[in-house]
Amino acid sequence: MKTLYLVILITCLTVTSNAQSGNSLVFGKAIVKYQNMEKAGTVITVLGGAALFTGNYLYWKAYNHRDIEEPSSSKANTYRNIMFGGLGLMAVGIPLWTYGRVKERHITIEARIVRFNGYVSATGAGLKVRF
Repeated sequence: MKTLYLVILITCLTVTSNAQSGNSLVFGKAIVKYQNMEKAGTVITVLGGAALFTGNYLYWKAYNHRDIEEPSSSKANTYRNIMFGGLGLMAVGIPLWTYGRVKERHITIEARIVRFNGYVSATGAGLKVRF
């Protein structure tokens, strides 16, 4: 039982010490992660918008065509499904896009504001943090 407590304590200390690192590599990895999230959100949103527009146009055209009285239900259902699929893609893409952009901006600002510089003097060595 004592070894279980020791393992849990060491695990918690390791996780907490590694979770709050101000290293520039951590900032760089986070920026790349959120840039990729923003790009993926942009692509998904654009594809969803195109599908929504295309499905809406084809659905409208199927019901407002002058030559045909009644549109076939399979085509109308397909166009409606394309339209709802595009709406679903946009519902997923917009939050990814905005969340990635906001987090990237916050990390960039934080990396610029907080600078970790080494400080060496005659009495010893330390870390100087500027805000």
